[in-house]
Amino acid sequence: AQTETVMSELLPEVLKLAHLAADFNMGLNIDAEEAERLELSMLIIEHIMRDETLREWKGLGIVVQAYNPRAPYVLKHLYALAQTHDRNIMVRLVKGAYWDAEIKRAQIEGLPAYPVFTRKQNTDVSYIACAKRLFGHADAIYPMFATHNAATIATIKQIAKGGVYEHQKLHGMGDD
Repeated sequence: AQTETVMSELLPEVLKLAHLAADFNMGLNIDAEEAERLELSMLIIEHIMRDETLREWKGLGIVVQAYNPRAPYVLKHLYALAQTHDRNIMVRLVKGAYWDAEIKRAQIEGLPAYPVFTRKQNTDVSYIACAKRLFGHADAIYPMFATHNAATIATIKQIAKGGVYEHQKLHGMGDD
């Protein structure tokens, strides 16, 4: 409902941030947190990728939530965008931090289904499937994995087979 407002008011501000990040050679990640705003996040990413003045900047990134069943399709779309615009993008894969809010919002709105997996095991499988996809798209996507789960870290290491990627510990999680 707010696409026009977001594109006319928020997009110019995000583009300013992207140019500032590019000027300082640093990354900027767009966090695709909420399922209902995923399309808006993707529109913003696409507009940044189209910006020819940011062509040389390698710092554009997006955070993808693996607990969203659309995550593999989001990765496929991001790869297609990167190829179409001859750009690279960083993807930070997380399992998902807003599960309770997503479930509650779906209940309140009376949606016929939840926008996230309702079983942790499904999210774990999605995370690994998405990780495999990221490594398969390494020519245009720089994979980053945010997790504090030792089994997930070990699995990523096995999947990587020497490929370039990074692990990112979630703030305040798994400090031991």
